[in-house]
Amino acid sequence: MTHFNDDYFFIRKPKNDDQLPFLEPDENTEDRRFRFEMQQPGSAPLVFRNSWKEENLRRGIRSLAPAVLFEGDDLVVSTAIRQSLLLADIPDLAMHPAIYIDDQGTWHEDYWFLTFTKWLDCWDRNASTYEQDDPPVRLGDFELYQVYEYSLDPDVLDKIPLQNRLLFKLGGSLDGFIVCHKSLAGLFRGNGSSGAELIAITKY
Repeated sequence: MTHFNDDYFFIRKPKNDDQLPFLEPDENTEDRRFRFEMQQPGSAPLVFRNSWKEENLRRGIRSLAPAVLFEGDDLVVSTAIRQSLLLADIPDLAMHPAIYIDDQGTWHEDYWFLTFTKWLDCWDRNASTYEQDDPPVRLGDFELYQVYEYSLDPDVLDKIPLQNRLLFKLGGSLDGFIVCHKSLAGLFRGNGSSGAELIAITKY
């Protein structure tokens, strides 16, 4: 097993926490291809609401607005986290202002959406467990596989300076997880109430 599996974590939304929102974009935001393309500097913020709003209101659950929010597998992070990522100088990462409107209608404007303009395909086809009976899903020039157990490919990662692989979006997989190096783990884990959990590659 490669040591890289111990060095990296998937950043995931914790399960079974009904107070954490599951973001959905408003109509204007949805039309802006924000998941794949860098937004024009100075353009309007991306706006999100909680797709579980009606259910939460019915059940009397008040949603939280922690430092990390999730739109699918993509991240919306606080300004404090953004500042640290700017210092880390992550390649292929664009950050655009975002607004979260909570279930009570309060606007939370201290957020930034993370868009990775390139994905890093670095999981090992020989050491990982993935669906091989069915053909991969094709997205443009890319082939996306259903992966069940991951092992990172040392032949790929050894060729990339650590500074250029501290944080990335995983390519070649239908999951499209955001992956962080252990040196950034504390930034996303926070004090345990950041709104995100980090799952070691070896534990997934």
